[in-house]
Amino acid sequence: MSEGEANDVSLEDAPAAGKPQNKAERSSTGDITTDVYAAAAECLDAVLKGRASVKSAIFNSPFPEKRFLMAITQKTMDNLVHIKRIAYKSNLLKQETRLSKSMAYVLIYDLLFGEMKRARGIAGLIWRYRKALNEEMQKYLKENEVQDVSQLKKGDQKGLQHPRYIRVNTILSSRDEVEKTLKNEGFILKEYEAQSQKGFLKSIRKMGARSFYHDYHVPNVVVLNPMINFYNHELEKTGKIVVQDKASCLASLLLNPPAGSTVIDACAAPGMKTSHLAALMENQGKIFAVDLDAERCKRMEKSLQHYGVTCATTINEDFLKISPQNERFSAASHILVDPTCSGSGVTSRTNKQNRQSKKEERERLQKLKHLQMTLLKHALSFPNVQRVVYATCSISPEEDEEVVQEALKSNSQFILRPYSKYLPKWKGCGKPRYSVGPNCLRSFPEKHLTNGFFVAVMERYVPLAQEEGLVDGEVKEVGDSGKAEPGENGEVKIEQPVTDWNPAKDKRRKRKRKHEDTTEHWSAEKSSQSKPSAKRNKK
Repeated sequence: MSEGEANDVSLEDAPAAGKPQNKAERSSTGDITTDVYAAAAECLDAVLKGRASVKSAIFNSPFPEKRFLMAITQKTMDNLVHIKRIAYKSNLLKQETRLSKSMAYVLIYDLLFGEMKRARGIAGLIWRYRKALNEEMQKYLKENEVQDVSQLKKGDQKGLQHPRYIRVNTILSSRDEVEKTLKNEGFILKEYEAQSQKGFLKSIRKMGARSFYHDYHVPNVVVLNPMINFYNHELEKTGKIVVQDKASCLASLLLNPPAGSTVIDACAAPGMKTSHLAALMENQGKIFAVDLDAERCKRMEKSLQHYGVTCATTINEDFLKISPQNERFSAASHILVDPTCSGSGVTSRTNKQNRQSKKEERERLQKLKHLQMTLLKHALSFPNVQRVVYATCSISPEEDEEVVQEALKSNSQFILRPYSKYLPKWKGCGKPRYSVGPNCLRSFPEKHLTNGFFVAVMERYVPLAQEEGLVDGEVKEVGDSGKAEPGENGEVKIEQPVTDWNPAKDKRRKRKRKHEDTTEHWSAEKSSQSKPSAKRNKK
């Protein structure tokens, strides 16, 4: 739906709050309903933007009837997942531009979940759409396989907007076994509307309560309704499934070490990625699961045992203190670096982080960036490592593109491989204003229905002439980067130079930043991902 103002709506849907006292009727507009809608919309806006919790927003509101205000604000929050979905489907927010989103959500709550029976003033803006909204509500109830709104699960909008992802632990089980168990429990396997990322996402957005899908991007991941809890399920208790966000599977999938490899998981706890690596390696080879925290290391060891991992050894040590020349670790061919980060991509943490001041956030990001870059450079220094994957659950470029770009500039032995080479179905790349951006993978909560994640794949570069001698009797010229790559037919392909983006090109940077929020979500779906940098070079 749209943005609106509300004036005459019954708020009897909040019996716990009781009816407001007469003194509230002497508030700013003289209309208690209009005032409570306005106050609730302000509180909701503060909560959604991370400026306050529900309680503190209510406490700081000038509206006098706190219990009454708490009732409508909290109930709107409880049903926000459903409200947002119905609002989007009804197209209200585009049609009714006079309403702010927060005001629209509060009014939709009272109309569909409360007892709005008449409308004056601001409520009149939503009242005219009641037929369309009620139609969308009926469709939504049918999709969720419930009869009325009371049967819809309540919960915080941040935690409910993503599906429930479970990864089949192929060490102890198989996709067929898990699928059979789900079907025996009354779940129905569905097919996507189309074999594409868009078709897959469209299907899971309207997934029913007893439906499940096989994930489009990650093998052996099953997608279920977010209301389904698998933490105490028999499959989880026996280690046959791992409850793990899909985005966190991407790093292991892109590292993809073959069976028999020697692997270092540099910041391994709690061990979900380690167990995924072990499954990809068919539990054959060696994984050194390194973590600095002793307590987390103990829990990780128990977790790996629970999942039947026998090829991993937990090591309670600082990864930076492990010498690349140490015989025990020097044979590592694959390293995963998933360091401590701000967690800005994890939707359940963002409210807390948003309450930091801008100065505090900048200082924190710079400290994290320094640590992350040190860890990545250390990983690249191991003598036999062939592939290094760097990953964070952050959406901040300081921790992502900037770290990768600077690490590659300091080590000419490695090149950045396009994520699309290993995961061509994924559409979503890094920020195009960085030269490394188009080759890095990003997941976006709203677009991909996962946590926000960043992954970059780096591989050791071996010049063709060094590997096979001269090509056609001569070594072909190498580009400015000083790197060449053998192509499929034996020719030398010039790699795109890894160059820093120059912030001195001031005004261009500002112009692009306005466009950045949309570009970063969809740029990978267009063939011309690197056009922004190309235009910059022409100038």
